[in-house]
Amino acid sequence: MNGRPQALSEIGNAKCISLTTFKRDGTKVSTPIWFNVIGEKIYVTTEPGAWKVKRIANNPSVEFAVCTQRGKVAGKTFGGTARILAPAELASVIAAKKRRYASFRLIHLFKKDQVAIEITPNL
Repeated sequence: MNGRPQALSEIGNAKCISLTTFKRDGTKVSTPIWFNVIGEKIYVTTEPGAWKVKRIANNPSVEFAVCTQRGKVAGKTFGGTARILAPAELASVIAAKKRRYASFRLIHLFKKDQVAIEITPNL
């Protein structure tokens, strides 16, 4: 292995991950989402009112795996810890997402209100 956590090596070239968050009762909720790997962390963006943001605020434990655009898991599932980034940290995540996903450039024209989530994979 190259020193990176196995999770980052596994998802590196994928376009989409299934991000699983947990309700208060422990029920899993999975969502396919675009992502970027920057350094040793995974970054995603979403709308501030999204339920995944509320679930992460209550329980920062998450799971993620490579998936199709429709959410069909196509790889090993990994655990991690998520945190909602401060607004000052958002710009670099948005810029990275625009570079990686051409479609996001158009989407971002209409959906400017975003929040970024940082995921630290478990070792």
